[in-house]
Amino acid sequence: MNRWDFYKKNLLKYIDKNANILLISGSNEEIKILRDLGYTKLSNTFFNSKDNKVFENNGLVLNKNLFNEDARNLKFNSNSFDYVITNATLHHIDLPHKAITELYRVANKGVLIIESNDSVIMTFACKLNLAEEFELSSVKNNSGGLLDKGIPNYVYRWSEREVFKLLNSFNPEKVHNIKFNYENDLTNIKSKKKIFYIPLKIIIFFAKIFFLIFKKQQNCLSIFIDKSGSIDRWDKKFFKA
Repeated sequence: MNRWDFYKKNLLKYIDKNANILLISGSNEEIKILRDLGYTKLSNTFFNSKDNKVFENNGLVLNKNLFNEDARNLKFNSNSFDYVITNATLHHIDLPHKAITELYRVANKGVLIIESNDSVIMTFACKLNLAEEFELSSVKNNSGGLLDKGIPNYVYRWSEREVFKLLNSFNPEKVHNIKFNYENDLTNIKSKKKIFYIPLKIIIFFAKIFFLIFKKQQNCLSIFIDKSGSIDRWDKKFFKA
């Protein structure tokens, strides 16, 4: 399954089509995907001031449903949107943990994050140069990369434990309801040398079998933070005693 199909699958699984949604640095392709799926109440943020005209041409209106915002310090009030969604954006940010707490703060019902999974297999793939540790491919014409500065960003990969620790630190009063899904996208594993073409095909074939057994070793990760499904950790009466 490629990453876009994985994205669509998780949108339909967790996000109500009638909900008020905020995309964090959503691309025009993402906006089209959501509209095609029936999501109409969309707002989007952009970080680079050069991008606003591109989104305005796609029907978004500046300061109405299009906002120049920094994910590390969103200017929206808490619980401003039903859901906040970010796809392959956090690893371009120098403070991804801070960004997640901001997404959590402005979402009323939940946060959907699509990012790369931290696993033994992905560590091994980076060592073999089959996957990027620093995303050289994201840098074009002195743009993209870290905070759109043209510097290759580190590909921050996430684990379940790390997300729980982060939210427990940010809001310890809640027992957080977080749902994780995994998928493999091996479409980017390619070799420039023809001699490795057949061996890579064999590796990919056996990798797919491996991932059927060890699902948490796959490279794509979705994190759905269900705020509406969280419960209080402590009885409030305990603190009044």
